[in-house]
Amino acid sequence: MKIVVADPIVLQPEYHKRLQEMGELKVYNTWPSSNEELIDRVKDAHIVIVGRYGFPAEVFDVAENLKMLSVWQTGYDHVDIDVAARHGVVVSNVPGYAFDAVAEFVFAQVLNLLRRLHEADRSLREGEFEWRDYICGAYRGNQLMGKTIGVIGTGNIGSRVIEIAHGFKMQVLAHTAHPDPVKEKKLGVRFVDMDTLLTQSDVVTLHVPLTQSTEKMIGAEELIKMKSTSILINTARGEVVDEAALLSSLRSGYIAAAGLDVFEEEPLPSNSPFLRLSNVLLTPHIAFLSEESLDECTSVTLDNIGHFLQGNPKNVVNEDALGKEKG
Repeated sequence: MKIVVADPIVLQPEYHKRLQEMGELKVYNTWPSSNEELIDRVKDAHIVIVGRYGFPAEVFDVAENLKMLSVWQTGYDHVDIDVAARHGVVVSNVPGYAFDAVAEFVFAQVLNLLRRLHEADRSLREGEFEWRDYICGAYRGNQLMGKTIGVIGTGNIGSRVIEIAHGFKMQVLAHTAHPDPVKEKKLGVRFVDMDTLLTQSDVVTLHVPLTQSTEKMIGAEELIKMKSTSILINTARGEVVDEAALLSSLRSGYIAAAGLDVFEEEPLPSNSPFLRLSNVLLTPHIAFLSEESLDECTSVTLDNIGHFLQGNPKNVVNEDALGKEKG
């Protein structure tokens, strides 16, 4: 069984050894320069692990021996799932990881913005040291303890955010497309409509997938309902927020600040107006990025391969491929 790691992933030595025990292993630690190079890497493989590069339709046409594709992440929109099914290739992903990493990152953003740490760091590097001048309020921030947080989306990450919020003795409001009284009680939250959440929350944090119903769900109408002292955090997907409306709100003071880890266009263009705003904390899509979460991602990716080889595929995203696997 030929196994190929087609593009860079975090592959710890113990996992490298485990893959070698599963079959004949080839690992590529560089990005393919083109689809043609990707094809050259995987054309004889039976199992492929793919990270961020993706797996276009034309690659399936050439990789005639391919039986299984193990995606080293949760999202698989960079893989042509329909073509994979037609070719009898089972595709598995890592449906749940980095819950803690993303949830903790949310509070790292919130605390940074409330206490204006990024502004203080920049000022200090520029030679300023004004802490005694407390009257001017140059670094005067706000505490998180006891504030109200609005959590939009109560899946695994949203639920973990709620758990952490209780540690700060926060009032928690939540909005979900499927409110459940049992879950409401279990999480210790109050499920409310969107208007209530936006108008009452000091922090609004987004934890929804990108779908037709969630695209630009936070726009001008929603932002104007938020408190002028409130903070918006987006670690979900950039397209969930109308960036033009957010820019206008931040400039005009409709909301106080925003923490953005994701953007409509990634990488963030060098001429993005967000870069010129001091009340925005920008990070390059790294909320998931911790040593622990990456280890978990690799572990599940290899588990998917192991289950496939045992004839018991798991975390399959194209179930219509099951039963069509190549012999």
